[in-house]
Amino acid sequence: MEKRTPDPADEIDKIIAGVLVRKVILRTLLLFGPQTGPELRWGISKYNEVGEDLFRDQIYWQLKDSFDRRINGVSDALLYFNLKHLEIAGLIIRERSETEYKSKIARINPCKIQQIRQYFRDIVPLACVSCFDSEDDKWRLTRLYQKLRLTRLLYNQYVDEGKCFTFLPEGLKNKISGGIPKNQLIEIPKDSLNYSGLYNILRKKIENLLQTHEVLINVSLGSRFHTIALTQLAFEYHLKVFYIDQQENIIWIKDQ
Repeated sequence: MEKRTPDPADEIDKIIAGVLVRKVILRTLLLFGPQTGPELRWGISKYNEVGEDLFRDQIYWQLKDSFDRRINGVSDALLYFNLKHLEIAGLIIRERSETEYKSKIARINPCKIQQIRQYFRDIVPLACVSCFDSEDDKWRLTRLYQKLRLTRLLYNQYVDEGKCFTFLPEGLKNKISGGIPKNQLIEIPKDSLNYSGLYNILRKKIENLLQTHEVLINVSLGSRFHTIALTQLAFEYHLKVFYIDQQENIIWIKDQ
């Protein structure tokens, strides 16, 4: 019998467990970023009132202060219980507000953003992250960028303009010939050319990109050291991984 690969969205579905408040909290944080308790209470109330389509409207959300702020049927206890449930499950992070110490801000755990997007079937622009460390292979790096500019990788989409980033050792950037925008080549300082340093630099960039993009991991170039760090991050953040072979075929190593 063929073994079924678990759907990453199944985990989210089990945690929500059919509770609408949990779904709306995640939907709000995914669409509009970190929110306070009162903002989430307003969001839950309005979701119940207007439905998914209008709730997704950025203009409607931005104008929330002009609407009646009375909140019906959303108690502090109801909100707290479900926020705590999502926090314990690891889907969200709650931390003190930098401006109001007594208030807590809720945001989606970066490691879970892509899973939650899959649950809601959201499609966002694509970004790509890869590593490179050999000057002798710079022609392959140029070809890789040319290939990605002309290839629809997922959802009939190309990688978003300016969002194909390659990390390489300090001093190598200026040795790369034209054809690759320099702002997409990110140098790793010499004192960070160890596994921990590389991992933390890649993680920070990936977390930043995940706020607006689905991040794809490319392991076509770079050493085994780079590949291991990228692969670890792909599993931690539920990212897809691909490889471009010598014939320029795209091979998906991890496709969910």
